[in-house]
Amino acid sequence: MSLVDDVLDLFGWVPPARPRPKSSAPPKPAPVAEPQPSAAPAPNAAPSPGALAPRNAPTSKKASAPAKRAGRSEAEILAVVAPIAPHFRKVVFTRNRRIMASVGDRGRELRLNDAFATAPREVLAAVARLFSARDAQTRSRAKAAVREFIATIPLESTAVRRRPRTRQIEPGDEPHLQMLLDEFRRINASHFGGELPEVPLYLSGQMRRRNGHFCSNPVEIVISRTLCTHAHDGEALHTLRHEMIHLWQHATGKKPDHGPEFRAWARKLDVHPRATRRVAWKNQRRP
Repeated sequence: MSLVDDVLDLFGWVPPARPRPKSSAPPKPAPVAEPQPSAAPAPNAAPSPGALAPRNAPTSKKASAPAKRAGRSEAEILAVVAPIAPHFRKVVFTRNRRIMASVGDRGRELRLNDAFATAPREVLAAVARLFSARDAQTRSRAKAAVREFIATIPLESTAVRRRPRTRQIEPGDEPHLQMLLDEFRRINASHFGGELPEVPLYLSGQMRRRNGHFCSNPVEIVISRTLCTHAHDGEALHTLRHEMIHLWQHATGKKPDHGPEFRAWARKLDVHPRATRRVAWKNQRRP
């Protein structure tokens, strides 16, 4: 669940497999065949200012020019969306497989899956309207245009799927996980008749813009470790109940979203009815 981002949440879409660069520079276009392993970088190779050196950076002093991304660059996309949504100051390409478009940095940053580099101009304009229009009708038309473009993107081959993530349980996680498990069992018994499957619960130290996350493959609930350690009592349990509603949606064959059914359950479980909410931090601000 995001803290400050408004997200276009598209469940079930998997973008084409692409190599994952370590730098923030535009990555190379995805090759047709599986890329061959590149030579290891020189031990003393220095990264460019503000970015990590690419894994396959040349070891010679005279570096070759990097291959350009197919389609528009981040700056070119910004030139399209800025006249419609002038609050965007930056465009960032991502490889997020679930959230295709989102807004970060308090509304100044537009984050797009790199498939949008090849999107037509009218689709990029629709993205800008989706995150800037004030009337619901305009946003609805923009959302439909964006979804129509996403439907044309080829799905990833089943032979090249992401390897399952290995969750690490830190030594200090146990008391927090036990607290979450006790709350899960209590809410499951009192509101869901004990019918929710008891799924793995984890803490993550990587969440910067979200409090928690429900994942359907594999089925698990992940809560921000920072929320457990630096927020006031009850904040982590609030997020757990939020994710339990998504688990109920998944377990009953529904699409996890924040629609009318979610809001009805949110009232029953005393949960904020939207994807974003304010958190009461012990030091007035998030660490």
